[in-house]
Amino acid sequence: MNEIITSIQDKVWVLLIICSISGYLIGSVSFARLINFMVLKTTKISSFAEPIPHTDELFESDLISATLVTKKLGVKYGCMTSLLDMLKVALPTLLVKVILTDHPYFLLTAIAGIIGHNYPVYYRFIGGRGESPIIGALIVINWFGILICNGAALILGFITGSVLVVRWGAYSILIFWFWYYFRDPYFVAFMVLANFFFYFAMRKDLLHFRELKVKKGINFSEEDVSEFILMGRSLGRALDKYSLYYMIKRKFSHKNKI
Repeated sequence: MNEIITSIQDKVWVLLIICSISGYLIGSVSFARLINFMVLKTTKISSFAEPIPHTDELFESDLISATLVTKKLGVKYGCMTSLLDMLKVALPTLLVKVILTDHPYFLLTAIAGIIGHNYPVYYRFIGGRGESPIIGALIVINWFGILICNGAALILGFITGSVLVVRWGAYSILIFWFWYYFRDPYFVAFMVLANFFFYFAMRKDLLHFRELKVKKGINFSEEDVSEFILMGRSLGRALDKYSLYYMIKRKFSHKNKI
């Protein structure tokens, strides 16, 4: 094995191809579908369709991920799916990081795994949104950066009054953290691409949410949004009451009434 590794160490293009293809193919394994089959004994998995709070409309999405499993089968199977989705990217990334130490090839393995999860070749390129695989990759690449940036996202969320900032803001903040911590363009490029593929996969859902809120005038509270994205009502309730944005909004609203 050592001889094989040594023989290809200098063949950069060969390593790039191996790391990207292997990462993509492993990332394409859909644990959401596998767990759904294990529990329900069917290869059919119903699409995401949830009632929107305070309306008669449904929020529909084509995502096939841990979120869908949680909604359909419960928290236990949803957590199992999320953990397996993390591991399918974390383990290949760690293996490449340990074996190929000359260059950060593991970053390519990680981003390829995320793409595979979002656009799996085995399932007509219909997958998830990439959150669990991103977390799996980050645990290997810079685990404490996740903690720091999630803390920053929490603070920023309470300033802006947005549960979505609390949930996903850390991924954008990690771009700047990677620039500061690693001082390496490859790490920054990885985080930029991870954000791109995450939000690109989310684009239909985000546009649908914006249409409901802006065009149809549905007034979601942060408590509603927090419950809908499986973060619990307590966080959203706290944002509605104590975030800087909503406190200022209530203050000006009260003055206008006077």
